Amino acid sequence: MKQILVVTANLFAYVLADTLSLKWPYPLNIDYADRLIVEDIRFTNLNEAQDNTTFAAQWVRLAYHDMATADVFAGTGGLDASIRFELDRPENIGLGQLETLIDFAPAIRPYCSFADLIAMGVVAAYRGRNGPLIPLRIGRVDASAADAPGVPEPHQTLDEHIESFRKQGFAPEEMIALVACGHTLGGVRDSDFPTAHVPTAPDSDVAFFHSSPDFDKKILTEFLDGTTLNPLIKSSNSTMNSDQRIFSSDGNVTLTKLTHGDTFQETCTSLLERMINTVPKGVTLSDVIVPIKDKVNVRGLSPSTTNATELVFSVDLRDLGVKLFWTDRRGPATCPNTGCSASPSVSVELLMPSIPTDLIWGYKTARRYTFDANITAESSIGKFWFELSDGAKIDNGGEGYEIQQDDFLFDRNRSNKLIFDKGASNVALVTVAVRTAAGEASNIRLSTFDIVNSKPPIFAPTIRTDIPVLPSNDEPAGGYTFYSVQTARGESVTEFDLKGTVGGVDRQILGIDYFDIIPITLDAGA
Repeated sequence: MKQILVVTANLFAYVLADTLSLKWPYPLNIDYADRLIVEDIRFTNLNEAQDNTTFAAQWVRLAYHDMATADVFAGTGGLDASIRFELDRPENIGLGQLETLIDFAPAIRPYCSFADLIAMGVVAAYRGRNGPLIPLRIGRVDASAADAPGVPEPHQTLDEHIESFRKQGFAPEEMIALVACGHTLGGVRDSDFPTAHVPTAPDSDVAFFHSSPDFDKKILTEFLDGTTLNPLIKSSNSTMNSDQRIFSSDGNVTLTKLTHGDTFQETCTSLLERMINTVPKGVTLSDVIVPIKDKVNVRGLSPSTTNATELVFSVDLRDLGVKLFWTDRRGPATCPNTGCSASPSVSVELLMPSIPTDLIWGYKTARRYTFDANITAESSIGKFWFELSDGAKIDNGGEGYEIQQDDFLFDRNRSNKLIFDKGASNVALVTVAVRTAAGEASNIRLSTFDIVNSKPPIFAPTIRTDIPVLPSNDEPAGGYTFYSVQTARGESVTEFDLKGTVGGVDRQILGIDYFDIIPITLDAGA
């Protein structure tokens, strides 16, 4: 076990150094995973209760139940989101399973699978409840049908449990430890397991595994000193006392070892990482994902709606104190040799409780700075960088952040999403700006991805492709001609891609997910 832990730590340190030097533009899947685990409130605020237990406990239970179908020797099952097709099985009983799928579904993207979201949920759950940081990899592939049954149930015998965990890839002593790691969060719901006769508080139907809602050695110590109220140990129906059978199966040797020093945290880190990395044969996971330091997010480069000679460049930086600089893309030159500059228009403090950024970056909180810079349209923008108040530069490892092209742009300033009240469907207006001097534009197409209107428990997204984007009624401005399309009522858009040909060169912009939101109040009867 010690050797496994050391190898994991060394690998994490190696990949950490590599990820921190990641150059922009970032791969879409890494960019999005970083955004979720560092900034998204769904993954960074795990202290709230849900259905008399915690989000964290429900998220971990779903992940284990999804993974537990694995047969590592056959290369089948594992963490693949097949549980969406398996909720009718007795082994997956419980309100929390569907609730957790509902929690995750809005975050599905074409480059982020449901299975990856389930894995992220485990990482967020343990960090959110004072537990270890579990290294996260992405690249899981969602199953299209149910896997074979295989989740252990409380009424089963010890031999049946040992066999289930063996198929999942865990030895008997690892089974003991993994159950303790899982049952350090949450408890048993009486309505899910009525034959367990679980003792609950008057205002709750959940009996907790130990006396703390957080990741805590009390799951071990309360069992060893005889004070535990764990419902899978103290049930009056001895058939349901699965934790009693598992924990004591080696004479308490494993549990006693886990109480020493940091052994419990280290062991849980290793075993939970293996759990979320148990995937079907043929699936290859990425290197470990860690928060991107000095993260850049370009939100748009669009012709101004108020000045026909300017472009508006919108970009975010996640850091401390900063100023934006840029250079011309083409003549006539408008920027000095030191670059044009702009101060942030907005800054928002980010609190990141689920990720130990103080250990990774050297600080626990940061600010997201938003810049909206007015740029001369004729000279445009070639590359940009940032400078801190102490003179230090954030410049993509010395290369600057290069704007790859300005011939084919998503025009954020002329696009919007209309949000109707009274339950009416939303409408999106998407506008493309094409630089007139770049040549003739043709075959401009929109593809949309909608997860909002998907139905539980499968949450299959609606994907629409090859939607024509036609010349718009907007007057040319800043050397750009405009094309637009409006989605039909009822066709919600979570994010979209744009493709087209300009001057004989194929262009594409992928993974666009930002609009200006316009609320619309309908007249009665509309």
